[in-house]
Amino acid sequence: MSSLLFFDIDGTLITLDKRHAMPESARKALLKAKENGHKIIINTGRVKTAIDKHLLEFGFDGLVCGCGTYIEYEGKELFHQRLSRDKCMEYAAKLHDLGYETLFEGNERLFIDGEYGPGTFMSFIYDYFSKNSDYPIDKTSSPDFIFDKFTTSSKEGSDITGFNEYFGDVFDLIPHGPVVIEAVPKGFSKATGIKLLMDRLDVPIEDCYAFGDSVNDLEMLRFVKHSVAMGNSVEDILDKVEYRTTDIEDNGISNALRYYCLI
Repeated sequence: MSSLLFFDIDGTLITLDKRHAMPESARKALLKAKENGHKIIINTGRVKTAIDKHLLEFGFDGLVCGCGTYIEYEGKELFHQRLSRDKCMEYAAKLHDLGYETLFEGNERLFIDGEYGPGTFMSFIYDYFSKNSDYPIDKTSSPDFIFDKFTTSSKEGSDITGFNEYFGDVFDLIPHGPVVIEAVPKGFSKATGIKLLMDRLDVPIEDCYAFGDSVNDLEMLRFVKHSVAMGNSVEDILDKVEYRTTDIEDNGISNALRYYCLI
């Protein structure tokens, strides 16, 4: 019986340091899992255009992107939930007025509204993602401006109360440290992405596995029958999983797949 194996990217498939590399042990283990007939699927908060090119070229069987807002399998789009152009313009204007710096994440293109400068949130975003996307990062004034989700950062003077009141009812707000928030439209998550694929492929939940390391992996880790936390995971998820493997660079993926006799 083929199983569906769902993998987060940052801290699970690739290192969190400047290399952003997939360990060789993980690469070999994933290829062995495919050879054994299992389906390997990226399940990420990133939109497709923000996924590292070496991962897109690796040979994953499917992609769950943008926390379940975009799903494809064997190169074919199965689902895509976009925000309307009018809502995109409304949300962008409100974030600007509230004093936030924001990365707007469209599946085909990224857009930014914020100040550049050494060490700033926007500088990091631009430097990293401009190397991965086939299209230059654009501004919100672009006629092509449309997005599926956004990641935003408060700064000194930002209206945090106003932000929570305005966006809290329509987005799930996932914190990443003290100032950065990932905003996903309510009703979508890494778990809803798994549900769609397992239903389409007629795979029971008992044959679904999820691998993650962060709080934005919690929904998929809770949803599946078999959940794995990397050894380098944040403490908040360690008591929510079935199995804790070793660190990403200490054969974490390989050890987990061997534990479940998938390789």
